[in-house]
Amino acid sequence: MRILYLTLEPPLHADKVATGNQLRAAMLADALGRAGHEVVQHDQAQWTPREMARRIEAAKPDAVLLGYWQLAEHLPAKAAPPVVVDCIAPRPLEEHFVDPMATAAFIRRYTRALSRAGLLLVGNARQRTLLAAWLLAAGEDLRASVPIAEVPLAVEPPPQARQDHRSPLVLVTGGQDWPWREATDWLSGLIAPEQRGRAELHHFGSAEIGTEAVEHGLASWRQWQEFLGRQAHIGVELSEANFERELAQPFRIASFLQAGLPVLVNDYLPIAELVREYQAGWVVDSRRAARDAVAESVDRPEAWLARARGAHRLARERFNPEDCCRPLVEWLKSPRRPQRRFSSAAEATPAERPPSPSRMGRIAQRLLQPLRREVSGDGVVVITRKDLFPSDHGAAVKILETARGLARLGREVAIVTADRSRYWRVAPEAIHEAPLPFWLRLLALPRAVSHIVHRLRGLPASNAFLYWPLYDPGYGLRAAWVGRRIGASVTLAEFPGYAQPARICRMLNAGRAVLAEHNVEYRRLAEQLPHLSSRAFEKLKASELQLAGRMDAVVCVSDRDRAALIADGLAARRQVTIPHGVDLPAFDAAPAADLAAEFDLDPDRPVLVYHGTFSYPPNRQALKLLVEDILPRLARLGHRVQVLGIGRDAPPEIAHPDLRLPGSVRELAGPLKACDIAVVPLTSGGGTRMKILDYFAAGLPVVSTTKGCEGLPVTDDEQLLIRDDWDEFARAVADLLDNDDRRRALGEAGHEMARSLSWQEIAVRYDRLFRELD
Repeated sequence: MRILYLTLEPPLHADKVATGNQLRAAMLADALGRAGHEVVQHDQAQWTPREMARRIEAAKPDAVLLGYWQLAEHLPAKAAPPVVVDCIAPRPLEEHFVDPMATAAFIRRYTRALSRAGLLLVGNARQRTLLAAWLLAAGEDLRASVPIAEVPLAVEPPPQARQDHRSPLVLVTGGQDWPWREATDWLSGLIAPEQRGRAELHHFGSAEIGTEAVEHGLASWRQWQEFLGRQAHIGVELSEANFERELAQPFRIASFLQAGLPVLVNDYLPIAELVREYQAGWVVDSRRAARDAVAESVDRPEAWLARARGAHRLARERFNPEDCCRPLVEWLKSPRRPQRRFSSAAEATPAERPPSPSRMGRIAQRLLQPLRREVSGDGVVVITRKDLFPSDHGAAVKILETARGLARLGREVAIVTADRSRYWRVAPEAIHEAPLPFWLRLLALPRAVSHIVHRLRGLPASNAFLYWPLYDPGYGLRAAWVGRRIGASVTLAEFPGYAQPARICRMLNAGRAVLAEHNVEYRRLAEQLPHLSSRAFEKLKASELQLAGRMDAVVCVSDRDRAALIADGLAARRQVTIPHGVDLPAFDAAPAADLAAEFDLDPDRPVLVYHGTFSYPPNRQALKLLVEDILPRLARLGHRVQVLGIGRDAPPEIAHPDLRLPGSVRELAGPLKACDIAVVPLTSGGGTRMKILDYFAAGLPVVSTTKGCEGLPVTDDEQLLIRDDWDEFARAVADLLDNDDRRRALGEAGHEMARSLSWQEIAVRYDRLFRELD
């Protein structure tokens, strides 16, 4: 039988970093080949129905195996051969940890896609039960049969059990802390102080885990396997318990068993029962039990040897490829198409249908049709405001760090701004400018004209640069040209006005368009501009909601902003929350600055800090409140403090002998780490308070208003102090100045929160969103 195997990732390569999906694909292809089937494998970063239909027609397979659930959405409308979809990862549960408000819509999309398959593969019995429940809820009739087969990750251990117990005992783990996999607390202190030197923990992954582990970074599949086979003694898979982990089938455990390693695992994992049955390692329910297991392995070599034998027997008897793949091989003897047809787009509910283009949109599509070209690749074009350098305001930091993070993940990334002569190519460690062709400038609207159009529509001059792209097609044409240069399949619009050129880029290059909402802009402007007319507000609101509704996805920086957009009519299914992040490694590595030398501050008096762009009215107002309200109250409480206000456009009208306004600084971490307390007396503004994340990363205790910390999942008296009355605000600052232990504890709690919001993790979430849209 000929089987066409379609995946999103290339085949496993021994000299490259491997993913769980690649390991799974290699295992399935090998097992099917051993069973006598001819496997034709194709990979592609993104699929279209046309391309998939072409591959199916060319291969003429007897069955199609899809390595990822989303590929089922691209199956051609015409009858295809029987289809198998691999669902070894419980994707809706992972999505739930990323954006719980979108879970229901995601499951509807997920089950609709899976209804096109005749057989679904899962990794264990728990996954089978949950998937069956989702299918039942979606309307599947499971009375006669359940089209779900358990096909675990298979392994082939070495011929003999491991015998090489030696000192030090090497424990190994891998991966990173996903929102659904928090391992750091379990790994910290895994080796008791008295065992150090006799045991050591090694970690392979893209981000350091912040423990005493020996960090190896990302390694190729060959290097990983060689380390497991030659140096390691115990494979470790420990993390906090949650619903996703209770169904997980971690590929690391398969790697450990393939190397003959006994494993140290949580008792809630599906494999825990087999590990107990075969004595193939240690199953633990607490951090203390995990430490005791390590101590036993160090002190009693015979205990480790017995568990190594058990791991070898478990791998050989329960995870051999022939037995693992038998359900799939049996089904392929008489493959079946699904009984229920897939619901077409015409059958979708009105809320789930993509919006129809407007009349002007249809005209534009017809005019631009001759220029269209489908661009292939996984590049990303970011369209955004011009003031990115220096990156001394939150928007610039977010845009540049997200772009760098995507580049570190292997994507080509470029940034297009209002600058008509150049764009920016983003590499993991550097950003380089590149020229734009002169002829593109001729296709741009004169700036004066776009400014006039903006004012004629009755819209405010404040923040007008965020809306100029609405009237100038040159932004979209520049983005399309750059997108073709880098093979961009995604256009990311930062701010609503830039969604219009993202639409033009999508029309010309195909691919997907995503909007990143830094705020709900029309609400922010209404709050900041008391004289904004109701007519102008309604125009801004209608424009933002219409543009967002025509994107393939909308990223909100907080659940609060997402809820506001939903309340105002934007479909929930189009939105996902991805918060802002922070460059924690840079903060941790930076030494504290010498505030006396750099800013002429008295080294014997405490320093409060606040930073931001002071041309932004809420920041200017907060600085004024600090000088006129907070400082006098602190003086009455016996504290003569100093204030360091870092940021460009320092307002000359706000002056005080204890205030320093140095403007922008080249590097923020050092000055922040040298201050005593961060204060955020904001009373207006929108978005997520990135400045507080900076303070958390610097280990500073923070006193803020409710407005100052909105958009962050923080709790008063845990990560920071929240005070909205100025007397109470000053008293909270004074109490911290009087209590070193409380100040230190609050700073440590904030720093712990910052650990979960690294920019690289934020980029991973963007990357996952883009892949889901492919």
